[in-house]
Amino acid sequence: MIGALLGDLWPYIIAAFTAIAGALGLYFKGRSDAKAKRSVQDLTEHKDTVERVLDEQASADPVDDIRKRLRDRAGRKP
Repeated sequence: MIGALLGDLWPYIIAAFTAIAGALGLYFKGRSDAKAKRSVQDLTEHKDTVERVLDEQASADPVDDIRKRLRDRAGRKP
């Protein structure tokens, strides 16, 4: 009886399953592509930041010396 009811519906059930599987496949591929793109962007930003910090020049301003001493003092425990 169930076979008689589902006999005409099998092609539609298979087509619906295939469509859902295809949509989910595209969704997960898009997510993985976006994650990979973001990872590359993060690495590029990190590289740029490191280069900027390493190329930083010392300042001749006395205020910077005061700030450095205060940072050093704050790092020490009394």
